Amino acid sequence: MKTREKFKTLLSELGGLGNIRVNTYRLTFYAPKRIRNRAREMGAPQQLISFYEDSDGFELDWEMLDAPDPDVLGKVGILSLADLLRNWENVVYFDDTEPDDPIRSFHPFDFFVDEACVGIYFEENFDNSLYLYDFKSEPFRLDLDIKGYIELLIASRGFLYWQDTIETFKLKTENPATNKFKTYMPQLFKDFSFDEFSSTYQHLRLSTR
Repeated sequence: MKTREKFKTLLSELGGLGNIRVNTYRLTFYAPKRIRNRAREMGAPQQLISFYEDSDGFELDWEMLDAPDPDVLGKVGILSLADLLRNWENVVYFDDTEPDDPIRSFHPFDFFVDEACVGIYFEENFDNSLYLYDFKSEPFRLDLDIKGYIELLIASRGFLYWQDTIETFKLKTENPATNKFKTYMPQLFKDFSFDEFSSTYQHLRLSTR
Protein backbone atom coordinates (compact mmCIF):
# COMPACT_ATOMS: atom_id res chain seq x y z
CA MET A 1 0.00 0.00 0.00
CA LYS A 2 1.35 3.44 -0.92
CA THR A 3 2.04 5.99 1.76
CA ARG A 4 -0.84 8.22 0.69
CA GLU A 5 -3.26 5.30 1.02
CA LYS A 6 -1.91 4.51 4.49
CA PHE A 7 -2.60 8.08 5.57
CA LYS A 8 -6.12 7.91 4.14
CA THR A 9 -6.77 4.63 5.98
CA LEU A 10 -5.58 6.23 9.21
CA LEU A 11 -8.01 9.13 8.78
CA SER A 12 -10.84 6.69 8.09
CA GLU A 13 -10.06 4.80 11.30
CA LEU A 14 -9.89 7.96 13.41
CA GLY A 15 -13.10 9.30 11.90
CA GLY A 16 -14.93 6.13 12.84
CA LEU A 17 -14.13 6.35 16.54
CA GLY A 18 -16.59 8.04 18.88
CA ASN A 19 -13.96 9.03 21.44
CA ILE A 20 -11.76 11.02 19.02
CA ARG A 21 -12.24 14.27 17.15
CA VAL A 22 -10.09 15.05 14.12
CA ASN A 23 -9.36 18.79 14.05
CA THR A 24 -6.94 18.99 11.13
CA TYR A 25 -6.19 16.73 8.20
CA ARG A 26 -4.15 17.73 5.16
CA LEU A 27 -2.75 15.39 2.54
CA THR A 28 -1.34 16.63 -0.75
CA PHE A 29 -0.15 14.99 -3.94
CA TYR A 30 3.48 14.37 -4.84
CA ALA A 31 6.05 17.15 -4.75
CA PRO A 32 6.64 18.91 -8.09
CA LYS A 33 9.50 17.48 -10.13
CA ARG A 34 11.42 20.78 -10.06
CA ILE A 35 11.38 20.71 -6.24
CA ARG A 36 12.57 17.11 -6.20
CA ASN A 37 15.38 18.04 -8.59
CA ARG A 38 16.38 20.89 -6.28
CA ALA A 39 16.43 18.42 -3.38
CA ARG A 40 18.88 16.24 -5.32
CA GLU A 41 21.09 19.23 -6.03
CA MET A 42 21.12 20.05 -2.32
CA GLY A 43 22.26 16.53 -1.43
CA ALA A 44 18.99 15.21 -0.01
CA PRO A 45 19.05 11.46 0.68
CA GLN A 46 17.34 9.37 -1.98
CA GLN A 47 14.89 7.89 0.54
CA LEU A 48 13.59 11.40 1.21
CA ILE A 49 13.10 12.14 -2.47
CA SER A 50 11.33 8.81 -2.94
CA PHE A 51 8.88 9.66 -0.17
CA TYR A 52 7.95 12.92 -1.87
CA GLU A 53 7.28 11.16 -5.17
CA ASP A 54 4.06 9.89 -3.58
CA SER A 55 3.10 12.61 -1.12
CA ASP A 56 4.04 16.24 -0.51
CA GLY A 57 3.39 16.45 3.20
CA PHE A 58 0.85 15.27 5.73
CA GLU A 59 -0.76 17.15 8.61
CA LEU A 60 -2.93 15.56 11.28
CA ASP A 61 -4.29 16.89 14.56
CA TRP A 62 -6.72 14.84 16.67
CA GLU A 63 -7.79 14.82 20.30
CA MET A 64 -9.45 12.43 22.73
CA LEU A 65 -12.90 13.65 23.74
CA ASP A 66 -13.41 14.12 27.48
CA ALA A 67 -9.78 13.23 28.06
CA PRO A 68 -8.56 13.18 31.66
CA ASP A 69 -5.30 14.68 30.39
CA PRO A 70 -5.18 17.59 27.88
CA ASP A 71 -2.17 16.07 26.13
CA VAL A 72 -3.96 12.91 25.03
CA LEU A 73 -3.95 13.85 21.37
CA GLY A 74 -2.21 13.25 18.07
CA LYS A 75 0.08 15.55 16.11
CA VAL A 76 1.72 14.94 12.74
CA GLY A 77 3.33 17.74 10.75
CA ILE A 78 5.21 16.25 7.80
CA LEU A 79 6.37 19.24 5.79
CA SER A 80 6.04 19.78 2.08
CA LEU A 81 9.33 19.23 0.29
CA ALA A 82 9.61 22.93 -0.51
CA ASP A 83 9.28 23.79 3.19
CA LEU A 84 11.73 21.08 4.18
CA LEU A 85 14.36 22.50 1.82
CA ARG A 86 14.16 26.05 3.17
CA ASN A 87 16.97 27.72 5.08
CA TRP A 88 16.55 26.66 8.74
CA GLU A 89 18.87 29.26 10.25
CA ASN A 90 17.50 30.73 13.50
CA VAL A 91 15.36 27.63 13.99
CA VAL A 92 17.65 24.60 13.74
CA TYR A 93 20.94 26.45 13.96
CA PHE A 94 22.13 30.04 14.41
CA ASP A 95 24.64 32.49 13.02
CA ASP A 96 27.19 31.58 15.71
CA THR A 97 26.90 27.83 15.04
CA GLU A 98 30.27 26.50 13.95
CA PRO A 99 30.55 26.41 10.12
CA ASP A 100 31.43 22.70 10.13
CA ASP A 101 28.74 21.67 12.63
CA PRO A 102 26.59 18.93 11.01
CA ILE A 103 23.45 20.53 12.46
CA ARG A 104 23.66 23.05 9.62
CA SER A 105 22.70 20.24 7.26
CA PHE A 106 19.77 19.06 9.40
CA HIS A 107 16.31 19.51 7.87
CA PRO A 108 13.04 18.96 9.77
CA PHE A 109 10.77 16.34 8.20
CA ASP A 110 7.97 15.92 10.75
CA PHE A 111 7.57 19.25 12.55
CA PHE A 112 4.81 17.92 14.79
CA VAL A 113 5.01 20.61 17.51
CA ASP A 114 6.77 23.96 17.80
CA GLU A 115 9.12 22.58 20.44
CA ALA A 116 10.35 19.48 18.61
CA CYS A 117 10.70 17.86 15.24
CA VAL A 118 12.00 14.76 13.52
CA GLY A 119 14.47 15.39 10.75
CA ILE A 120 17.31 14.12 8.62
CA TYR A 121 20.87 15.16 7.82
CA PHE A 122 21.91 16.07 4.29
CA GLU A 123 25.50 14.90 4.87
CA GLU A 124 27.07 11.85 3.26
CA ASN A 125 28.73 10.66 6.48
CA PHE A 126 25.29 10.27 8.12
CA ASP A 127 23.25 7.14 7.48
CA ASN A 128 19.56 6.97 6.61
CA SER A 129 18.29 7.36 10.16
CA LEU A 130 15.91 10.09 11.19
CA TYR A 131 16.59 12.05 14.38
CA LEU A 132 14.35 13.50 17.09
CA TYR A 133 15.41 17.07 17.90
CA ASP A 134 14.00 19.18 20.74
CA PHE A 135 16.25 22.21 19.96
CA LYS A 136 17.80 22.02 23.44
CA SER A 137 20.04 18.96 23.26
CA GLU A 138 21.75 16.94 20.56
CA PRO A 139 19.44 15.27 18.03
CA PHE A 140 18.54 11.74 19.15
CA ARG A 141 19.06 8.98 16.60
CA LEU A 142 15.79 7.09 16.14
CA ASP A 143 17.44 4.25 14.22
CA LEU A 144 14.60 4.39 11.69
CA ASP A 145 14.64 5.27 8.02
CA ILE A 146 11.68 7.11 6.52
CA LYS A 147 9.86 3.90 5.60
CA GLY A 148 10.21 2.56 9.15
CA TYR A 149 9.28 5.91 10.65
CA ILE A 150 6.06 6.08 8.65
CA GLU A 151 5.16 2.53 9.66
CA LEU A 152 5.49 3.36 13.35
CA LEU A 153 3.77 6.71 12.90
CA ILE A 154 0.76 4.86 11.49
CA ALA A 155 0.90 2.26 14.28
CA SER A 156 1.01 5.03 16.90
CA ARG A 157 -1.72 6.99 15.08
CA GLY A 158 0.54 10.02 15.51
CA PHE A 159 0.05 10.07 19.29
CA LEU A 160 1.81 13.13 20.71
CA TYR A 161 5.48 12.41 21.38
CA TRP A 162 5.21 8.75 20.39
CA GLN A 163 8.81 9.18 19.25
CA ASP A 164 9.90 9.26 22.90
CA THR A 165 9.09 5.57 23.12
CA ILE A 166 12.13 4.96 20.91
CA GLU A 167 14.29 6.39 23.68
CA THR A 168 12.69 3.90 26.04
CA PHE A 169 13.46 1.02 23.69
CA LYS A 170 17.04 2.07 22.97
CA LEU A 171 18.17 3.31 26.38
CA LYS A 172 16.03 1.04 28.58
CA THR A 173 14.65 4.05 30.43
CA GLU A 174 11.17 5.37 31.16
CA ASN A 175 9.87 8.87 30.47
CA PRO A 176 6.51 10.63 31.01
CA ALA A 177 5.61 10.62 27.32
CA THR A 178 6.11 6.86 27.03
CA ASN A 179 4.07 6.21 30.16
CA LYS A 180 1.23 8.30 28.77
CA PHE A 181 1.47 6.46 25.45
CA LYS A 182 1.32 3.08 27.19
CA THR A 183 -1.65 4.15 29.30
CA TYR A 184 -3.93 5.76 26.73
CA MET A 185 -3.22 4.03 23.42
CA PRO A 186 -4.98 0.78 24.47
CA GLN A 187 -7.94 2.85 25.71
CA LEU A 188 -8.25 4.68 22.42
CA PHE A 189 -7.46 1.80 20.07
CA LYS A 190 -8.62 -1.60 21.25
CA ASP A 191 -6.28 -3.50 18.91
CA PHE A 192 -3.17 -1.67 20.12
CA SER A 193 -0.48 -3.61 21.98
CA PHE A 194 2.59 -1.86 23.37
CA ASP A 195 4.54 -5.11 23.23
CA GLU A 196 3.72 -5.49 19.54
CA PHE A 197 4.71 -1.87 18.96
CA SER A 198 8.05 -2.57 20.62
CA SER A 199 8.56 -5.71 18.54
CA THR A 200 7.78 -3.80 15.35
CA TYR A 201 10.40 -1.23 16.24
CA GLN A 202 13.01 -3.91 16.88
CA HIS A 203 12.22 -5.36 13.46
CA LEU A 204 12.44 -1.98 11.70
CA ARG A 205 15.46 -0.46 13.45
CA LEU A 206 18.55 0.02 11.34
CA SER A 207 21.08 -1.33 13.83
CA THR A 208 21.49 -2.69 17.33
CA ARG A 209 23.15 0.50 18.60
